[in-house]
Amino acid sequence: MSNKTNVIITIILSILAWWPSEASAESQVVQMMEGEIRAGFTTPLGSYGGHGLMPGHGEIGFTFGLEGRYNIKGTPWDCGIALDLSGAYWRFDNVYGNGSEIRQTNRTLGFAAVGDYNFRQGKKVNPFAGVELGVAYNDVVGIVYRPSGGTSMLFAPRIGVELVHHIRLMARLNICRKGYNNFALTIGFVIGGRPKK
Repeated sequence: MSNKTNVIITIILSILAWWPSEASAESQVVQMMEGEIRAGFTTPLGSYGGHGLMPGHGEIGFTFGLEGRYNIKGTPWDCGIALDLSGAYWRFDNVYGNGSEIRQTNRTLGFAAVGDYNFRQGKKVNPFAGVELGVAYNDVVGIVYRPSGGTSMLFAPRIGVELVHHIRLMARLNICRKGYNNFALTIGFVIGGRPKK
C-alpha cells in the first residue's frame, strides 16, 4: 500500500481506538427508522499500474449513496442496508509517448449491510463509528486503458458525526479490489431517527 493509504488507515484506527475510552455512550430513545441520502468526494488508494502499463495517478472523484437504518431500542447501536456508487479516478500520463493523457474511471456499485455505534445517540452532536460489509460490482466507465471488472467483497470501515439530527458528515474507506479502493468524504441528509418526545 502507498504512504497515503497507510496514513489514512492509521488516522482512522487511532480515532476509533480513542473514542470508546473518551466518550461514554448515551443512549436516548429515538425513532426506530431513519434514511439517508449522501454525496461527496473520493480519492483512490494504493497504486495502479504494472504489466507493462504506465502507472496511474489518483485524482478526485465523486460518490453518491442511499442508506436505511434501524435504531436498536435501548442500545446505542443501529443496523441497516447501504447502496453506494463511487469512483476511483486515475490519470495515465504520456501513454503513447507523445505527452497525451488518458483518464480512466474505475466504478464500484456497493451493496452492503451496515452497523454503527452511536456515542451520543439522540443528541445534537452524535459521533459514530461503524462498518459496511457486502458485495461490490466493479467496472470501468468511459475510456479503458487498463481493463478490469467483476464482483468482489466490500469492506468499508467508517467514522463520522451527525449534527442536529439531520446532517451527517462521514469518512469511509471503501476496500474491495486493487484499482477500485478509495477513501471517501461525504455529507448526508437524514430523515427520521429523531429523539422521541
